[in-house]
Amino acid sequence: MLTYRKWAAALIASLALLSSLAHAEDRPPVADKVVAYGGEHGVKVWTLRIGERSANEALVQVEGVDNDWNMRIQKMKVEKTDKGTRYFTTVDGKPFAALIIQGPDTWSPSELYLPGESQVIRVAYSDGLSEAGNAQAFLTDYLNQKE
Repeated sequence: MLTYRKWAAALIASLALLSSLAHAEDRPPVADKVVAYGGEHGVKVWTLRIGERSANEALVQVEGVDNDWNMRIQKMKVEKTDKGTRYFTTVDGKPFAALIIQGPDTWSPSELYLPGESQVIRVAYSDGLSEAGNAQAFLTDYLNQKE
């Protein structure tokens, strides 16, 4: 016979399992690898595709800047052309190109623009930073940031 304690323990375990499954389902798909850029004065920019490829969205985090965007992970629209890739967000109700990757390859010099800053920050693709990035940890940080 099932006692009240055993029934309650089974119910709690079932609810915990359902909760963890529901949380896992809340995780959108992301690319397998983080693509990162290093720049002047130790600036780092981390990017990660989020959602389906056709959504053209990415998570972007800027590190090492004296700006409100420092360490904040933002979802941005991605526009790819034959001249490069642009990462857009909205600032003061207007589209804002925050990161411009020059050329079709990641090795070309690229530019980071921050709101309220008058100077561009030059960045370039970094194998070392990209290899250090963890796509699932990056997604977790983004999801936890929203809470």
